[in-house]
Amino acid sequence: MNLTISSLLAGYRENQFSPEQVVDFVLQRSTQFIDKNIWISLLSREQIQPYIENLKTAPKDLPLYGIPFAIKDNIDLAGVCTTAACSDFEYLPSQSAFVVAKLIEAGAIPIGKTNMDQFATGLVGTRSPEPWGICQNAF
Repeated sequence: MNLTISSLLAGYRENQFSPEQVVDFVLQRSTQFIDKNIWISLLSREQIQPYIENLKTAPKDLPLYGIPFAIKDNIDLAGVCTTAACSDFEYLPSQSAFVVAKLIEAGAIPIGKTNMDQFATGLVGTRSPEPWGICQNAF
């Protein structure tokens, strides 16, 4: 499956696949790279389902209709813990950051929170302590 924005938008508009199928594909692929320490919090299908449900009544011409996206773990997604790669800093935000809310409003689907240098203070992804570990490139 081609996951470029233009390919996904065209595929949705031509009914080649659904947001559910894209999310399932992305989640399945994400589990293949668990050893790369990409995710601090990979959302479950159940956690993603409300975003999919919202799209069922949304127009397919939303600019980011059904586009999966990841959020760096120092940016808030309502109902998902933010850690900035520091478990002592962890908190549960009641609302999403402005940029995340705007992405969702445009039809995008959050998939999870990505690993990062602790408090975004490193340069190359090597300052993420356990339990997440050093970030590695999935490619």
